[in-house]
Amino acid sequence: MNNITEQKNYRVLARKYRPNDFNELIGQDTLVKTFNNSLNKGRLAHAFLLTGIRGVGKTTTARIIAKALNCVGNGNNTEPTFQICNNCSPCKSINKGNFLDVIEVDAASRTGVDGIREIIDAVMYSPNNARFKVYIIDEVHMLSNAAFNALLKTLEEPPENVKFIFATTEIKKIPATIISRCQRFDLQRVDIDTLRTHLSKICESENIKFENDSLFQICKASEGSVRDALSLLDQAASLCQDDVKDEVVLNMLGLNGYEKNIELIELCLSNNCDKALKLYSEIIHNGIQPIQIISNLLEVCHLASKLNVIKVDASLPETIQKDILNISSFGLPKLVKAWQILIKSIEELKYAPNEEQSGSMTIIKLCFASILPDPAALLDELSNKKNTLETTVQSKTTEKPQNKEMLNTQQILNVSNENQIDKIILEPDVIKNSKDELKESKSPKNFSEMLDLLLENKEALLHAQIINNAHLISYDVGLIKLRLNINTDIQILKKLSLALEQITKEKWSVLSSEEEGEKTIVEKQAIELDEAKEKIKSHKDVAEIFKYFPEAKISSIKDNN
Repeated sequence: MNNITEQKNYRVLARKYRPNDFNELIGQDTLVKTFNNSLNKGRLAHAFLLTGIRGVGKTTTARIIAKALNCVGNGNNTEPTFQICNNCSPCKSINKGNFLDVIEVDAASRTGVDGIREIIDAVMYSPNNARFKVYIIDEVHMLSNAAFNALLKTLEEPPENVKFIFATTEIKKIPATIISRCQRFDLQRVDIDTLRTHLSKICESENIKFENDSLFQICKASEGSVRDALSLLDQAASLCQDDVKDEVVLNMLGLNGYEKNIELIELCLSNNCDKALKLYSEIIHNGIQPIQIISNLLEVCHLASKLNVIKVDASLPETIQKDILNISSFGLPKLVKAWQILIKSIEELKYAPNEEQSGSMTIIKLCFASILPDPAALLDELSNKKNTLETTVQSKTTEKPQNKEMLNTQQILNVSNENQIDKIILEPDVIKNSKDELKESKSPKNFSEMLDLLLENKEALLHAQIINNAHLISYDVGLIKLRLNINTDIQILKKLSLALEQITKEKWSVLSSEEEGEKTIVEKQAIELDEAKEKIKSHKDVAEIFKYFPEAKISSIKDNN
């Protein structure tokens, strides 16, 4: 009978071991130190904003602050205190959740302005039997904009005996006007070492046996959340009958252990695709989802990259650290490449019609990428080849200085075989003539040649402006007269003159005229296209098509010859 009563009254570990004072808070040293100094020196703000991920202690901290503000100890405390007694009437009532002057509001269920108006109306009344009236608003980011605006004035200048404590997981959703009126505390994720020590103490208190790696896996799966870690420990203790084993925890968490993850990514980085796919299928067969496999590989890849840089990670068990070091020996370039493929695959899995197939394609991509050359090594190799070729060219030039000259290094790099270098040696006169021809750009004889010259010299924008907006009046070498369309920038004439002078090394004048002149190049092209379309339409075969499809149009014409 007593056993049944105990089962009915059982409190989960997350509630049973909830901190009751600042000294019991773990992983929040900055917050604890700040409140210690503030309470001792009497420098307390009127509003506090607590933010962080789920389960790091936001609501618990809010209740501890409420107790610190109202604790009377043995009746000697007349001011707020850091040393909470948990024995006085206010402390006991707050622990039970029935203290009249500590009002907890769930903003998720009271998002509107009406709930805030009730708080504003009640703020003006003095506390019933406490030093401060404390309003704890949980999930405050759920309030509407109107509710936030209604709270602004009261939050900025509340009565002296009123304190506000806000808790949220979504700090970005809270208006800046609210944040600026509060003292903000970012509650940190609890690191694995601190969390594992905390769980060990609880296991000793609860007479729960455990293996060290099992607690490590629980802490890692909790992602820094104390509540998640305690919930997982509670579940594992029930599953293992108070004797928590590594293998059982791994199966409970849906993991297949680091060993298989490490083995899988090692096979991929070694380009052993056949064995990697077989191992992947084996893990799938054991009930692990593809998304979890990819996430596990990402974790291993991250740890291997981290160990490649820092060499030792004290938070990892020695057995796992040794295996991860073997992966890190593949080098950062390969690990970074693998990380990029895996992170991209997470997104692909969401939209893939078959997750298992998408996961196997990720394994194949990892294997293929492992044999691709490292870009940095490839550049070094190309640089070495270039230096070798330059050295060869210099030696050949030294040997035949009087009758032969080499092409530039860029041309030599296009030769696939070093033995062919002799074939690209030219006579000095030939090279001289070629250089002279390059230096002397012939002036364009007509408007069409001038436009072609602009394109050849990468003046595409200027070319486009002219063919769309310029009407040719007259053209002579060195002198061009144009009429520009209305609203066209007159500066293009000056740009054209400067461009031609730079290209031809001759003086050019480009003048504006009001004469009608020719049509623009674009207009001419449009007329020619229309004429070509009409000519095609007159063809007997095309005419037959238009007979049956009168709404058809010729969109473009292509000369296959």
